[in-house]
Amino acid sequence: MTGASRRRAFLKTGLGVLAGLAGGAACSTPDLTSRPPEREPHIAENYIVHTNLGYAAPAQRSHLLDLYLPLAADGPVPVVIFQMGSAFRGDDTKGKALADQDGAHGDVLPAPGSMLTAPQLAKLWVPRGYAVVGLNVRSSSQAKFPAQVHDVKAAIRFLRACATTYGLDPDRFATMGNSSGGWIATMAALTSGITDLEGDLGNPDRSSSVRAAIDLFGPTDFLAMDAHRLADGQVHDAPDSPESELMGFPIRTDPSAVEKANPAMYVTADSPPVFIAHGTADPLVPANQSEILFDAYVRAGATATLALLPDVGHTDAYLYASNYSPGRVVRHTQSGATVTGSDPAPTFEALLAFLDAHMCAGGSGR
Repeated sequence: MTGASRRRAFLKTGLGVLAGLAGGAACSTPDLTSRPPEREPHIAENYIVHTNLGYAAPAQRSHLLDLYLPLAADGPVPVVIFQMGSAFRGDDTKGKALADQDGAHGDVLPAPGSMLTAPQLAKLWVPRGYAVVGLNVRSSSQAKFPAQVHDVKAAIRFLRACATTYGLDPDRFATMGNSSGGWIATMAALTSGITDLEGDLGNPDRSSSVRAAIDLFGPTDFLAMDAHRLADGQVHDAPDSPESELMGFPIRTDPSAVEKANPAMYVTADSPPVFIAHGTADPLVPANQSEILFDAYVRAGATATLALLPDVGHTDAYLYASNYSPGRVVRHTQSGATVTGSDPAPTFEALLAFLDAHMCAGGSGR
């Protein structure tokens, strides 16, 4: 049965049709006996939501994801795996699933200055034919780097192993996140196949590769953050900074270990295309962090877009309006050639066009 057929069956027979599809040899879920009980698929507006799917053991909420699927699709759908930032301190970043919210048809758009969540992204992109995943990974208090990279890789491999079950296209996966979630997105996209960063959390026969990444004001080089921080910005070299907590030691005490957490170190000519956006008034993650990543793409001859937004802080509210930051500077690089302009504005439509362009290119992610 195709993914589209499963979705049609769901509509005809109601809840429960898909409830048992996650079992079986090709798509098994870990025995997470302590996970929240809500796992039955259910309808929210015009899509299906699977909540609290366990993608790895041990049993803890940091190894859960929510999966939002279109109700109607002609075939397997592309997938965007999204994580909201938490300064590496949260193990429950996937957001409250739309079907569990009071009034699933209500407004879930962000307040000014806030950050995008997976349910908000699903509300916008699932009706456009994309599956959206809200991802949890372990917090820095639960496990140190590279555990968080192991987690996102395990989620990618789990979803790929379960692609037939859920009607996903295993060749069209992308990662996306904001703040520390942007770091997760780029680390996952740039380090597929690197043994030390794969982990052993399940489905080792599947690839952790993705076709594209979207990085919204994520950190890159932890050791360069304080050199570019704003006057009132967060101090990152401190022993209790988010980055030091992630690494498990003050970052200045072991620079070589910290370099392994720098996604820019892994960029090659074959790296997946990335769309980066960052406000230059960000007090928590200096905009230079995104420039470091973009410059690595330039040197490698890979494909990237960087939008720098004047007077914008630690937020992605600009995604909702093309005129949010009219003084933006947009740089694009491909095959070693770089151009600078003001378009495209980093809106949801522009990001979707970016994914459409690069997720349909040749190659396999199996």
